[in-house]
Amino acid sequence: MSRWFIENALLLNPTKTEAVVVGRSHQRVCQVNKSQGVWVAGAHVPFTDAVKLPGVTLDSTLSVDKHIVDGTRCCHYHIRAVRHIRPLLILDAAKAMAVSIVGCRLDYCNSVGLLYGMSQANIDKLQRVQNILARVVVGAHGLLAH
Repeated sequence: MSRWFIENALLLNPTKTEAVVVGRSHQRVCQVNKSQGVWVAGAHVPFTDAVKLPGVTLDSTLSVDKHIVDGTRCCHYHIRAVRHIRPLLILDAAKAMAVSIVGCRLDYCNSVGLLYGMSQANIDKLQRVQNILARVVVGAHGLLAH
């Protein structure tokens, strides 16, 4: 394995590399001791509960719960920023900013079906974020939910 890394001019950073064991809970308990990890290219890579791939967080059960939590947290941060500058923007500019900054985060991974079949609780979280964003854009501050 380390030879492959060298031949392809790659370097593994063990402090930033994580591994996750995927399966049902009883299968994961039987298969892996959490204190263990795997050896990749001469470096020890520990097991974690969830890994972040390019923009998507998946846990050991392949659910998107952690991804939704992280995504909604990020959206709330950006909504607060939009709320501060909203009085300075015309409606069309506010709409464009809302879609480009927050809307794309809500929709991320949806086009490839990653969010298909997720729980109603996760759908509700995304819907609440979208509702708050809409209220900020149209200036309905009295109706904001916190």
